[in-house]
Amino acid sequence: MSGYIIGIDIGSSNICAAAGKVERNGRMQILGITSSGCNGVKKGIVVDIDKTSESIKNCISSLERMIDIKINEAYISLPGGISELIWNKGVIAVSSEDREIRYNDVKRVLKAAKIITIPNDKEVIGVIPEQYIIDGYDNIKDPIGMNGLRLEVDAQIILARSTIINNIFKSVNKAGIKVLGIVFQPIAISQVVLKEEEIQRGVALVDVGSESINIYIYEGGILRSISTIALGGSIITNDIAVCLKLPFSEAEKLKIKYGSVSADPGKKSLKIEVNADYNKVKVDYDILVQIMEARVEELFSIIDKEIRVSEYYDKLSGIVLVGGGIATIKGIEDFGKNLLEKFMRIGTTKYIGASSPLYVTAVGIVKDVSNSIKYKNIDTTTNKNEDVTSYEEIAVGLGKKNDKDKHMGFVTKIKEFFTDFF
Repeated sequence: MSGYIIGIDIGSSNICAAAGKVERNGRMQILGITSSGCNGVKKGIVVDIDKTSESIKNCISSLERMIDIKINEAYISLPGGISELIWNKGVIAVSSEDREIRYNDVKRVLKAAKIITIPNDKEVIGVIPEQYIIDGYDNIKDPIGMNGLRLEVDAQIILARSTIINNIFKSVNKAGIKVLGIVFQPIAISQVVLKEEEIQRGVALVDVGSESINIYIYEGGILRSISTIALGGSIITNDIAVCLKLPFSEAEKLKIKYGSVSADPGKKSLKIEVNADYNKVKVDYDILVQIMEARVEELFSIIDKEIRVSEYYDKLSGIVLVGGGIATIKGIEDFGKNLLEKFMRIGTTKYIGASSPLYVTAVGIVKDVSNSIKYKNIDTTTNKNEDVTSYEEIAVGLGKKNDKDKHMGFVTKIKEFFTDFF
């Protein structure tokens, strides 16, 4: 596909897809991004393969028209809310005669970390290294090129239910797209919206979707915890539909176009004309704002309670809000700051045309894959005799301290067990 990297984010109400390319100067560019409605996914889980597949087809068709190429392969995200993190350690002996640690040694120690006992209905999706230890010396972020006899890694193992992953893959494959790999959603988002200082000092990344809220807490350069709330932006739409006696689809349009949690004095007397079961009705703008304020305040209070129970609450420098559930509502930033009593900002990407918080995961997938490609190219240049396979292992460098770390992405090659599904 002429060097294009395609990322697909499968959400409960929208499928988002982004196309990127690594320029000659090494910088990634987003050349196209689009979204399509979806009603085959509930709380991050595919419940209707046909509907999900059709939504993916529509989204990819739109992206194809945008960048004028045929798309037949892509990378997808794995939602954090349907995943589980387990801490484990891997230990190996350095294999080279000169005791220099190479890429294959890192691959082997990460593979060793994945040797754990898990339930039959779950699979190991990947591994996130926290630190490497060489001959007892810890806090090493990138061991490649260093010397030692014994290499260890403290890591987080990512687990997910096989059936959930299976259905996601089937939906994408049925749309005519080959899945090249998976990117863990919290890592994908962090690639494009979080600052290194935030990740080190402590930050809560709050991804509010249509039907669920995922809260990812980073501290000390590491993803510390994941929690999920079974509520999302669709509950606001439902309130508007019930209170104003409107069809759900019209209530959603009303929320997107006029929704706000900060009433505009100039619109106090505004009457909004909408369709209601083949009739035209007029809605008071002020009432719309009151409905939204009440529900958003409740959602923020639930988020606040969830964050406060975390042992890292006092270390958090702030909260970053992403997703299409509430992050696009007018006035949400100041509203959230007042309720959460912490600095809060909306997480957006720096790429032109992709600045909406709705697109952060799709852009993050492309960014992470491009980082992995650059890292792989650097490593094959310095270790030409090594057997290096792109995307085979996860290599994460949060809070990176050197140039090489910056090219360490979070991408997995499709594991062997996925081939058994098809």
